[in-house]
Amino acid sequence: MPAEGACVVNEPVRARSLDIKLAPSTRMSCALADRLLDFNRDIVQPAAQRILGLKVVSIRHFGAYACRDEKSSRHQLSQHAYAKAFDLAGFVMSDGSHIDVAKDWHDDEDRGAFLHEVAKRACGYFSVVLTPDSNKLHHDHFHLDIGPDRLCGPA
Repeated sequence: MPAEGACVVNEPVRARSLDIKLAPSTRMSCALADRLLDFNRDIVQPAAQRILGLKVVSIRHFGAYACRDEKSSRHQLSQHAYAKAFDLAGFVMSDGSHIDVAKDWHDDEDRGAFLHEVAKRACGYFSVVLTPDSNKLHHDHFHLDIGPDRLCGPA
């Protein structure tokens, strides 16, 4: 558990939507919100249209800000502690269907292709991208962060 006052969020925002709905709303840094906005516009929406013929209307997630250490380390704060990380669990599409990282990551059809393309191209927008292929901790979501480290899990 981090020491009291260790977690600092510069320019926090509570995001309900960027240019699509975030379900549920979550607290994040302004810099992360800007990056997610660009990522959705430049990568997510075009991939959804090209691969699935649909628009993404909502991003499902496990949150951004959480004052905690990294799960793999007891001595280093997670980028979630600075609201610079986002755990993306899936998407709600314009036809009402759901694309879920946990369920569809290993799909050999369009759903899996969509998730793999989004994850791979996320490496151009985020410092760290972790997927179900990265480790057991990320079996059901993508971890996207804008911290100082560099690691592209899907490359």
